[in-house]
Amino acid sequence: MATATSSKPSRKTLYIAVGVVIVIALIAAAVLVVMNPFQQQQKEIVIGLSLPLTNPVGIHARKAAELAVEEINAAGGVRLKDGVYRLRLVAEDTNEMDPLIPVDQGVAAFKRLIEVHGAQVIVGGVRTDVVVAQTQLLSQYKIVYLDIESNQGIVEGKVKDDYQNYKYYFHFFGGGPKSSAGPLIIGFLQRLKDMSAKDPKMPDVSKVALLAENALWTVGLAGRPAGNSTFFKRLADLGFKLVYAELYPTTESDFSSYLAKMKAQCPGVIVFLFSGPPGIIFTKQWQDYDWSPCKKPIVFGPGLLGGFSWFWDQTQGKAQGTIWWPSTVRVQVTPKTVEFIDKFKRRYGETPNTAAIDAYDAIYVLKDALERAGTWQAEELVKALEQTDYVGVMGRIKFSRENHGLDFTYENIYRYFGQWQNGELVPVWESTWPEIKNLLIP
Repeated sequence: MATATSSKPSRKTLYIAVGVVIVIALIAAAVLVVMNPFQQQQKEIVIGLSLPLTNPVGIHARKAAELAVEEINAAGGVRLKDGVYRLRLVAEDTNEMDPLIPVDQGVAAFKRLIEVHGAQVIVGGVRTDVVVAQTQLLSQYKIVYLDIESNQGIVEGKVKDDYQNYKYYFHFFGGGPKSSAGPLIIGFLQRLKDMSAKDPKMPDVSKVALLAENALWTVGLAGRPAGNSTFFKRLADLGFKLVYAELYPTTESDFSSYLAKMKAQCPGVIVFLFSGPPGIIFTKQWQDYDWSPCKKPIVFGPGLLGGFSWFWDQTQGKAQGTIWWPSTVRVQVTPKTVEFIDKFKRRYGETPNTAAIDAYDAIYVLKDALERAGTWQAEELVKALEQTDYVGVMGRIKFSRENHGLDFTYENIYRYFGQWQNGELVPVWESTWPEIKNLLIP
């Protein structure tokens, strides 16, 4: 009888089949690498955003950073010595625009960005005391921090005095020795006083009232007690008289008593320093207040939110005639300025605030420095950032080697002052102009 042949494959046949499958897989993988080497080599650089993510300052900064990262990645990413990298954003909410939130929350957010999310560079910073606390961690983590909006040169001074511990910090906003708002504001007030002396319809701008929120960022300009600062001493030398000066709590909800005390002195201009929602309340009350027999004083000041597009709506148009620094005016400071402002507005329906401009530029400055350094490692990246000479949306960006701050002597959007006129921020003065233009008298 014939023996039945087994239908099961032999062990040798199975080995051959498995071997063939493995070879085919390896060949396929090799083909994919040849066809798409960029994808194979691509790595990531993680950028941490340290921002108040529910506040307009942080919301706009985050959107601008996302826009910049999207553009850079679409254009091929960042090329370093060891290959091509994509940029990836991670974010933590510092809540720092809320004056009741302690600096500890900003410090904890900073740590989470590094320890939990793996951030290799930090972009952010708004409230001065939070930034000061965060930067004490830089030498511990050896991580670069691009500060986009804090309005004091405190950490710039630390870079100068303690370079080894603070060299990782770079400042994209005003407040430092070469980017102080003081000379700009004095220049504007001088032009305003000259104008008021010639125009009988204007109030007497030589009489100045100061109202400032009681926060760390106002110390340099407003002084402690209020009015006791180099800035106001300089104004006195130029013929101004400070007729009223007071600090208000950052939680203030009614300015009627302040306005009554001001009216008793008939000031021609109110220098108003604010960074939070009370500025909306003040602006409404100033506009509706009965200033007779005085002329309505002009409101002017470093009021961060006053120069944002949503401020007009938040005040129901009562911002009419107020003048702000900083402000996003639609001026072609560089070939990139109007292009970015319009692009942001088309995409998000709002004019970008100055934090958005700084964040967008910070991402591109970072890309430029990364590629020149050839690495994201902080020691080499610091050296590259110190050599930055970049034309961005805000203007020409160069950092002082001494303190890592901006130099406002270069053309820059922060040299412009904008006035609210019928829902638009109109540029009325730039620091090189001999006189104010197109001023609306409130």
